[in-house]
This record gives sequence, structure tokens and C-alpha cells, in this order.
Amino acid sequence: MNLFEKYGGADFWSDFLNNVYERLTNSDLTRHHFMNKSISHIKEMLLGLLELTLVANSHISEVAMRDSHRPMGITNEEFDEWVNIYRTALKESDVADTDITFIANMLLSYRGVIVADI
Repeated sequence: MNLFEKYGGADFWSDFLNNVYERLTNSDLTRHHFMNKSISHIKEMLLGLLELTLVANSHISEVAMRDSHRPMGITNEEFDEWVNIYRTALKESDVADTDITFIANMLLSYRGVIVADI
């Protein structure tokens, strides 16, 4: 069974993203990236990306990730905050430690194309 379905499919991951974005928009480090943005649209896109990566174990295009994130000026510190928020939300959602590690490593693999100062 793939990781997307293992935890309940779209309903589980939608609730997970609600938790993540509540934390991101309340974080002093990351909230400025979400001002005047449609959080529901962002969550909808990320739900699709989660499904793509966790069902098919696909790798998202690094060019697309770079093109959409570099203009945001994301710092290493902000990126680390985002990954830590993901880890915390996964843990609180009762995701297995091995799956948390897999997902965190997947996120970390994009640091070089998301962080602006690398």
C-alpha cells in the first residue's frame, strides 16, 4: 500500500495540510510568505503533489520547484522551519517514524532548488 492511501487518502492529507498551514501562517519565520495568498489554492496544489509523490513515488520536477520558489526568497532558516513543521504535524497525525523520515528526506532533497541563498 502506498503512503497516500496508508493513512486515509485525500481526507487524511487534507487535514494534515490544514494543520501545516495553520502553523506556517502563525510562524514568525514563514507567515510573510502567505500574506495575501490563497491558502486554499496552495493546499489544493500540495494535496495533488502529495498524492503524486506518495502514490507513484514520483519526483517533482526540480526546474518547476525552483521556478515557483526562488522568487519568494526563502532562506535556509525558513526552509528548516517548514520541514520541522511538517515533521511535527506528521508526528501529531500518528504517521510512523519511518514514514516521517521518508517524507522529511524527500522535502530536504529540494533544499537546493527552493532556498534562494544557495
